[in-house]
Amino acid sequence: MGNGADDMTEQRISNHDFLISVVLMLFAAFSLSVVALLGKELTGLIDFPVLIFLRFFIPFLILLWIAIVLLQEKWDLSQWRLHLFRALLTVSSQYCLFFYLFHGSLLNGTLLFTTSGLFLPFISYLCFRTAIKVKTLVATLVSFIGVSLILQASGEMNWVMFIGLLSGFLNACSQVTMHYSSKKGSAFDVTLMMFAFSSFYTLMIVLMFGHLTPLAHVFVSPNVEVQWLILLGLAVFTISNQSLRTKAYGYVNKPASLTPFYYVSIVFSALLDWFVYDRSLQWHAYVGFLFIFMAAVGMSWRGRDPAVKS
Repeated sequence: MGNGADDMTEQRISNHDFLISVVLMLFAAFSLSVVALLGKELTGLIDFPVLIFLRFFIPFLILLWIAIVLLQEKWDLSQWRLHLFRALLTVSSQYCLFFYLFHGSLLNGTLLFTTSGLFLPFISYLCFRTAIKVKTLVATLVSFIGVSLILQASGEMNWVMFIGLLSGFLNACSQVTMHYSSKKGSAFDVTLMMFAFSSFYTLMIVLMFGHLTPLAHVFVSPNVEVQWLILLGLAVFTISNQSLRTKAYGYVNKPASLTPFYYVSIVFSALLDWFVYDRSLQWHAYVGFLFIFMAAVGMSWRGRDPAVKS
């Protein structure tokens, strides 16, 4: 992906475009929190590999129907290698995330997943030589301090948490790839291809490890109505998360500039954790939220748009 370095070196975007990207990213953050909540609920109801497969396949069917029936336009397959690679990263990241959600809390699972923001500036630099502005670096580090305060990593670190942290790293790799692909095609094409290849990967896992019986059980289980209602909600918010993030990255030159706003998903997950599971927060969590808020405000301050030369 090193050839894309020139494509990533662009002039400063307008404040209007940056505001649009921020709003899109905030909606994506909320969608991620709901996805994590619904995913955690389903980990106790559906076989794990089957759940990951349906998590991608149902959104793919919805997007495919939209593409064929509503849009009736050709798909751009010119970047299929990039989509294939991104899908591999996404599937690996989701396996790690859902594994942690099965063992840990919704808040910590979302938090570890969004540590992708810590890795994002450095991966962007390594792949595309994208410059890391001091403001971006400071905001990212301040956000991560907030994350650490919420997580209290010093007293809770274990191998399951390492798996959750790995989901964040793989998510960062996927986001860098998403940012690059968002500059090459429409948000819909990019999202559709990701779900198509991810469905293929996860189906191969289901077949290779003999999980066809648990897959069939999804259609005849006693709680089939509840399961499919949650699965449908998971699909809708999954599509929203991926599409909104892809659209948001299409407005900016540096994906790391949106990192603090994606951290807001931690706040949403904390609220859902309290509302659904009655888990109250301690004082350090509120301090962590304050750090994240300060980082987001710092990234939002851009000054006036440069004057256009006549």
